[in-house]
Amino acid sequence: MKHIAIGMGVLMLALGVAAALHRALAQPSTPSPLTAQALPAEAFPQSYRLEEGPLSPQALNHPLNSENLASMGIKEEPLRFREGYGVGLAVYDGQQTGLVFHFLYRYADPAQARRAAEALIRAWGLKERPEVGGWEVSGRDSEGGALRTLVQVRGEVLSLLIVNGTQEAATRQLLDQAVQALAARWGR
Repeated sequence: MKHIAIGMGVLMLALGVAAALHRALAQPSTPSPLTAQALPAEAFPQSYRLEEGPLSPQALNHPLNSENLASMGIKEEPLRFREGYGVGLAVYDGQQTGLVFHFLYRYADPAQARRAAEALIRAWGLKERPEVGGWEVSGRDSEGGALRTLVQVRGEVLSLLIVNGTQEAATRQLLDQAVQALAARWGR
């Protein structure tokens, strides 16, 4: 009789845990407010979404991770983001494929976001681009492809747009298209 009572107790406990897990997992997850600010894939009709989702300072799938920043001599300010979100797209224009990545980092306040941007501006040699409200640098990737990076700060959010392509003109066009899509999304 004692074994039956223990067995029933364990069964009730297991059912309670299962019900709690079901309720927790069945709750719709709250999307990050950063998703509403991220580059929409619709901006590039002939694109394939490579990746999209939250970012953490420890993850290596985005530029503001500890390993990347340490190798550039950047101190910890850009790593102190509270929330991150990234979108990666492969865009085909009929002749070549370009890569467009948009990373958003939310900081504690606008001043911290500005300090993080200033650290990147100094380290990467970004030049101010007032017409888009940000700082940009262009260069070449390790394989000789065109690379453009744009940093913008909107309140407590730092936006990092990186475009990589084979030709400078096409890469510039992708960056401009992404900037226009973001301006429309942000109401600029």
